[in-house]
Amino acid sequence: MKDRDSLFRLNKVSFLYKKFHTKAIDNISITIDKGHLWGIIGPNGSGKSTLLDLLSGFRRPSAGNIFFNGKKISEYNKKSLSRLISFVPQKFYINIPFQVKDIIIMGRYPFIPRFSNPSSYDLYLVNQVIKMLDLENFINRYITELSGGETQRVILACAFVQNTPVMLLDEPTSNMDISYVLKILNIIQKQAKTRGKTAIMAMHDINLASMYCDRLIIMKDGKVISYGDTRSILNEEIISKVFNVECQIYNDQSTGGRYVIFKKDTYKITNTDNTYGKSIVQ
Repeated sequence: MKDRDSLFRLNKVSFLYKKFHTKAIDNISITIDKGHLWGIIGPNGSGKSTLLDLLSGFRRPSAGNIFFNGKKISEYNKKSLSRLISFVPQKFYINIPFQVKDIIIMGRYPFIPRFSNPSSYDLYLVNQVIKMLDLENFINRYITELSGGETQRVILACAFVQNTPVMLLDEPTSNMDISYVLKILNIIQKQAKTRGKTAIMAMHDINLASMYCDRLIIMKDGKVISYGDTRSILNEEIISKVFNVECQIYNDQSTGGRYVIFKKDTYKITNTDNTYGKSIVQ
């Protein structure tokens, strides 16, 4: 990989949650290249969300350095980062009854001068995204009235109207019906393929990750076990090692994708002594 293709470069990055007195991210050194849809997969507590927090600049490493476009991410100010990176968190709490359209317009705030109103271009983007995510019937409703899946679509809309070259998404479709899961993943994949954007997405469904992501980061216990081209690194041995289950992987000739079939009753339950502790296989 040439340096000009590098988007993020992590050099011996660790992160410690002081409350747990253990590392959530443990000495990671990887390079994430541009223009791909990256999936981050791994068991609960493997560090997927923390890695996204670090890439977004929301958290800073306890050790090591993260470079974004060749520059330390800590050297960017918040406004500069928000024009380059949009972030959809796994958890969000909105208790104030804002109308949906007002929430979506907030996604343009990094580009709207202080004390100014949204421009015609801002409103154009907002309307395009509302149509793209089928939110026309929700724009005058209050965000507090929506279901979990509907709220996720609104939060995604904020990220899409931000229109950044990089999107970070933490399980962005976890509360959605399967039809919207596929629709959203198709949109994200298309943006990476046709518009040169980069999306990095934590996912739980290994088959959806294999279907949509051309690059994977596979994590366990705060470490990156493997990363790179999906077809090259996704195999039965690594699934067994990371997820403690036996499986078979099949190639789909029609799509070029790979599908994981899990073997019943082959699981090994893994406990941890705390949220980010070492795995203990029973």
